Amino acid sequence: MTLPQPNTGRRPEAAAGKRVNVTLRNGMRPAESWAADGRAGCNWSLNGHPFDITHFKIV
Repeated sequence: MTLPQPNTGRRPEAAAGKRVNVTLRNGMRPAESWAADGRAGCNWSLNGHPFDITHFKIV
């Protein structure tokens, strides 16, 4: 089992074309995985917003 990795503000190369489980700055952990990139992909930027991704795990 791998531990969640911190978000650096850019999509990790290893996540290209995959789905990720995320932890948001406000503490939420959505039950469903999210697309890491593409049309409906994650916003990896860190803006201090409560819905920024702080940690992720590739699934």
